[in-house]
Amino acid sequence: MTKGGNFMLQANLSDKNAFSRFACGTSMTAFGIARVSRNPNCTKGRLMIALGAMKMAEGIFKYCPTKALLSSNMQSAMNTTMQSMFNGQNSMSSDQINKLMQDFSSAISGNTSSDTNSASKTADSSASQKQNSSDSNSTTNKAQNPS
Repeated sequence: MTKGGNFMLQANLSDKNAFSRFACGTSMTAFGIARVSRNPNCTKGRLMIALGAMKMAEGIFKYCPTKALLSSNMQSAMNTTMQSMFNGQNSMSSDQINKLMQDFSSAISGNTSSDTNSASKTADSSASQKQNSSDSNSTTNKAQNPS
């Protein structure tokens, strides 16, 4: 928005956030100046001065352009999602949603198969294998411990 040739920006930072950005920017600028004063060709020092000045400006104006850009993109994404949802334009059918939920539940339970019948069969066979292995462990323990 322009008003009389001046840019008017809406503040998107809180007072604490703005103060911390200003303080960090001031210290970055000071360290950058110290590095450049020791070595005039120091690229890191020049970069620290530039980034520190940017952070100081964000703190003074209480406006972060990166935060504004990300929030506007997120807002537009939410608006388009909500509009498509209210218009009935679902991107996934109910069958696809059910398959996704089955895959998710099988991943949580540890089964990698998407078929629930085969998943229950493998669960039954693994339970019988555990029982057989526990029986064999008890017989070996008896053989090793004569008491």
